[in-house]
Amino acid sequence: MLRKSMRTLVAGLLLFVCMVPHTHVHVAGKEDRMIDRLTEYLANEEQLQGATYAIHIMEGQSGKTIFEKNADKRMRPASNMKLLTAAAVLNELGQDHRFETIVATDGQVKSGQLNGNLYLIGKGDPSLTYEDMQQLANQLRGLGIRKINGDIIADDTYFDQERYSEDTTWKDESAYYGAAVSALTVAPDNDHDTGTVKIRVEASSSSGKPTLDVIPENDYVTLQNDAVIVSDNDEAELEVTRTHGTNNIVISGSIAAGDSEQEWVAVWEPTEYVLHLFQDNVKASGIQVTGTAKVAQAPLNQTELLRTQSAPLKELLLPFMKLSNNGHAEMYIKHIGRGEKAGNWEDGINQLEQYLGEMQLPKEQMVLRDGSGLSHVNGITARQLTTLLTKVKQESWFPAFKSSLPVAGMTERMVGGTLRNRFVGTELAGKVEAKTGTLTGVSSLSGYIETKSGDHFVFSILLNGLLDEEEGPRIEDQILKIVYEELKSMHTN
Repeated sequence: MLRKSMRTLVAGLLLFVCMVPHTHVHVAGKEDRMIDRLTEYLANEEQLQGATYAIHIMEGQSGKTIFEKNADKRMRPASNMKLLTAAAVLNELGQDHRFETIVATDGQVKSGQLNGNLYLIGKGDPSLTYEDMQQLANQLRGLGIRKINGDIIADDTYFDQERYSEDTTWKDESAYYGAAVSALTVAPDNDHDTGTVKIRVEASSSSGKPTLDVIPENDYVTLQNDAVIVSDNDEAELEVTRTHGTNNIVISGSIAAGDSEQEWVAVWEPTEYVLHLFQDNVKASGIQVTGTAKVAQAPLNQTELLRTQSAPLKELLLPFMKLSNNGHAEMYIKHIGRGEKAGNWEDGINQLEQYLGEMQLPKEQMVLRDGSGLSHVNGITARQLTTLLTKVKQESWFPAFKSSLPVAGMTERMVGGTLRNRFVGTELAGKVEAKTGTLTGVSSLSGYIETKSGDHFVFSILLNGLLDEEEGPRIEDQILKIVYEELKSMHTN
């Protein structure tokens, strides 16, 4: 009787199992095959010999780890650091926050004359361009002002006066990615590389030397043309650098006949640069200025004349994350660090650590030195990054965060960003949304991957100690390709 009852129970259980939908059932042994393939690849990849790598891959919904290697080892994240900064600034300021710049006076306007000083007050807008300086000058004239009986003064005291994060090297100072940070700074175009000018070099002259242009046109910087034009058959290499502590930009090396190149160069003292541009545009608009131009703090008893507002933060995240803008990252850190004191790195990093603590991330197990990842001292683990990427899904601003990530294989610049040339024309195009990172000897990629069946996974790949960081993307792509292939075969319909 007992044996008959057991047969009946087993038959019922079998019938129940057959009735359960079996979509996305893991096939026995397939997950082990993915682990074996990844382990074999990592062991045999020549570029990883002598290097250090950390990988963590987990299911997006359940949080189950499907592969890990050195996932708790602290690594230099490079620009994957921006994932933390983006989350913190969205949490602190809100996705609809707009940054402001104010034009004010301590005097009065009467009969077309401003009797007093004119103040240009920066509030840390990372998206200001030189065209905004032109527009503000024209708007001043639109207010009926024809003469300023006073000085033009730039106020950048919304942030402190530290221009560089503590680990910035002297070689980075003239590079666009290492530009000085100020609460009043402008970019030469809509890439928003703030605190820079764009140098255009064209080898179209017959003099043996290329022609040079600076955008925007200004005399705040000087150009030293040491470059030569060579024939198409000769190897050409152009170098554009700024002499330390000056605004003398040296163009050296060679450029092939008929070619043109452009380079973004960071200026020395960005506030002074903005002041220079603003003063020039005020005068160009037809307004006479009797005083001088200088940098100082505006008085409390000021009268506002004009105010500009940036696009909302959720839109500014696109150039920040898609193009990996270091200047924006450091300005955001100073913004979240602003309280009773001017915005500064120390308080900004403390605020970032507090946010990570609220996210139940082990901040005491991290080393955080800046907001951009330019520092070689930063230390974050792959598991900490995947944890962050998982937890932010619950935030109301997550759609803005996710849409700011570069999308693999999408060639439109503000969609694909730094991933636009990777996975083009493959099944993974459009299915990887992730933040890239590159430093000398470092390559990283962390974000989300969607499988063919529509499942989502979270991953972080951190490569350190590479002999050639340009090999990093190829390795990361191969890892994701293996994961995608095995996840595709791991599910049945």
